[in-house]
Amino acid sequence: MKAAELGRTRKVRIRANWDHMKDNVMLEAVRAKFTQHADLQTLLLETGDATLIEHTENDAYWGDGGDGKGKNRLGKILMKVREELNK
Repeated sequence: MKAAELGRTRKVRIRANWDHMKDNVMLEAVRAKFTQHADLQTLLLETGDATLIEHTENDAYWGDGGDGKGKNRLGKILMKVREELNK
């Protein structure tokens, strides 16, 4: 939560290459979260092959922007990790 707050305030300078690496950073964080917590892994796997959408009006990059027009990168990353766990 603190990292998200800092990212939104822009009080801390963002790395020059952040746009090129942020998806990989999120992928690694999500992968770690769902491989280290069996209860969360079970919840993710129980979603089957459902399309996962981060529904939020506040973010059109990680989420759907509230209107479905966002990039939903977090939802796509969750589905990728789910696929990895199913192998």
